[in-house]
Amino acid sequence: MARKTIGFVPLIWICPSCDTQNPGPIKTCTSCGAPQPTDIQFLQVDEERFNFIKDEALIRMAQTGPDIHCPYCGTRNPATAKLCSNCGGDLSLGGKARQVGQRVKTVSEAEKSEAAPRVTTPEPKKGLSRGAILFGIIAILACLAGAIALMMMLFRTDEITATVTDVAWERSVNIEAYTTVTDQDWWDEIPGGADIRSCKSTYRYTTDQPQANATEVCGEAYVEDTGTGVGEVVQECVYDVYDDYCDYTYLGWVIVDAITETGSDVYPSWPYVALEGDQREGERTEKYQIRFSGDGERYIYTTSDAQLFQMASPGSRWILEVNSLGGVQSIEPYN
Repeated sequence: MARKTIGFVPLIWICPSCDTQNPGPIKTCTSCGAPQPTDIQFLQVDEERFNFIKDEALIRMAQTGPDIHCPYCGTRNPATAKLCSNCGGDLSLGGKARQVGQRVKTVSEAEKSEAAPRVTTPEPKKGLSRGAILFGIIAILACLAGAIALMMMLFRTDEITATVTDVAWERSVNIEAYTTVTDQDWWDEIPGGADIRSCKSTYRYTTDQPQANATEVCGEAYVEDTGTGVGEVVQECVYDVYDDYCDYTYLGWVIVDAITETGSDVYPSWPYVALEGDQREGERTEKYQIRFSGDGERYIYTTSDAQLFQMASPGSRWILEVNSLGGVQSIEPYN
């Protein structure tokens, strides 16, 4: 998702020494003078709406980066400061920048979390004995061995000598005509030379980046801590892109009929095709079925190999590769 900034709002912090609410940018308590702790939590003032800041200086301060606490006296300094404003210490030598990016709570949310009953952590359960662990490992290995055995049984094949009882075949030829075709597609996917009849703006895809013809869809706005005492109001947004989906026509070859020939011998033939002036032959398909009897069972083998099929005359003997489910995987003549 794309992160969108709406504006900046003032934050407050509550002095842990005297419970006074202080403006976020103020670095010491306005009541007792205590310095702002390094781990203080900034809070959102207005819970009903965003009171956006119009002071450009405050906005620039929030955009500069998080404040830095002096490693010597703990005083909070702007991100651009090199020396501590209180003790003059070098901030580059261990100065701690405030954490940023966390979601800012409202005052009432902070009060509720503080008032919530403490959840006691139950004592951890005693670990399993070595015997129980060993038993578990053995059980897992047994399950794996069983699964492997089942797979091997399913994929294992047996050779069976069987006799052809009967056969069947089917051959088809598609008939195509050169005619006007009506279709639908996105405007940039329509083939060249097509006649576009009408288009409608339709949802096509969603992206994280702004696009032309896109509708912005954003989640609920919330406040993030910039580490300066000023909050950044942000939203997570995506963009639903709409595009022209069109009806169009073009001249092309389309299937208008299919001629089929069937038989129950080993001499398959193609159907006779009579074409009109604007027609042509399309794709040809062929399917052959050989039925066997062996070991008291019946088997069926389907193929598109005409040469193999013509060898399978009724009464001939074959070697079948049959899996445990009774499916014929391959066949070859019995010598």
